[in-house]
Amino acid sequence: MNLGKHRYGRLIALRVAAIVALFTAMPISADPGNADRGNADPGLVGHYYLSGVMETGSELLLKADGRFDWYISYGAADQVAQGQWARLGDKVTLVADLPKAGDALFRVDERVAWNEDAERRLREQAWDRAREEAAAMCPWNVAATMSAPMILPDDRPPPGAAQVATAGQARAAAEMARDAASRAAEAAVAPSAGEAEREAAQAAMADWYTALQLMEEAHREADLDVLDIGVPVTPSQCLPPPEDRWAAIPEAQWQRGIAIVVGDPARELRLSRVGAVFVYSDGHRESGQTTRGGWAFAPLRKGAAVEQVVLSLPEPVNRTQTLPIAPLAEGIQAILVDTRQLEQPLFEVMSLDIRGGDLIPDIMPRGRYSRH
Repeated sequence: MNLGKHRYGRLIALRVAAIVALFTAMPISADPGNADRGNADPGLVGHYYLSGVMETGSELLLKADGRFDWYISYGAADQVAQGQWARLGDKVTLVADLPKAGDALFRVDERVAWNEDAERRLREQAWDRAREEAAAMCPWNVAATMSAPMILPDDRPPPGAAQVATAGQARAAAEMARDAASRAAEAAVAPSAGEAEREAAQAAMADWYTALQLMEEAHREADLDVLDIGVPVTPSQCLPPPEDRWAAIPEAQWQRGIAIVVGDPARELRLSRVGAVFVYSDGHRESGQTTRGGWAFAPLRKGAAVEQVVLSLPEPVNRTQTLPIAPLAEGIQAILVDTRQLEQPLFEVMSLDIRGGDLIPDIMPRGRYSRH
């Protein structure tokens, strides 16, 4: 897995469950064993393209050495297969290569030194956690918006002093609700605050929104410009730290750490939601999970290095593997995952009827592979 310049072409944070669900509606043909399937026919060698199946793209490459490459795309889901092919009579048989029982799901790949890309991703994860914590602490922390303009009848009488007075009263009420919401929010984040204070803050914020809407409506009825009276003061605990995801990070300011990147470069995938436990040489453990881009991080530990990573895939896969690695005190370890093992294969054996030079697949009888 090339970590310097990505071999991926695009970065995909693909949830494992989505891989497992690929094409489950299609029938699966099992390999019946060592039946005679014939030999590769030079007259059929070539590149075939599927037609006749809506919203589906597929290609089949039959090679002279008896190997095949097969690809199918349906919507946002892609699947590939390789294996052996042969002709017997008026049929072509594809026998897909399948992972061998006992094959490791994860394998150690290359290792590189800590760099600015890793530093940026480490900080992005910290920013994401800070936003989640702020949202959890201050669920009422939503920016105020102006309500949609009222539709007033064209023949209504001109507004008078009563409407103007009502608008003034509504403004005063909105300012009082704004200030009350500010006080309630501050009380809700105090060290001694409990559920009652948080509920009071949510109620005060709801009252503020209602008062603001009433003020806007009253001003429009009075043909007055809607004034900007500001919003409730947001406590500092409710504000995530400022971030600049694109600014250069001088090396002297790097926090540094230990990182893994989990992916399958052969299929241009990186996996999110993979559980990762970093096991240090002193017995300490740090738990994490891969996020977008397949990254997971652990802190530096003085006098200790990570010697194992325990990787876990969530339901419905539910597989765990302990992966020994060379001691890593700082830097980035790439980990390859064989995503073929996570899929229910579309076929172990596919049979195609030969009709006038075209190939008709048994799993898609309306489809037709033709050479171009």
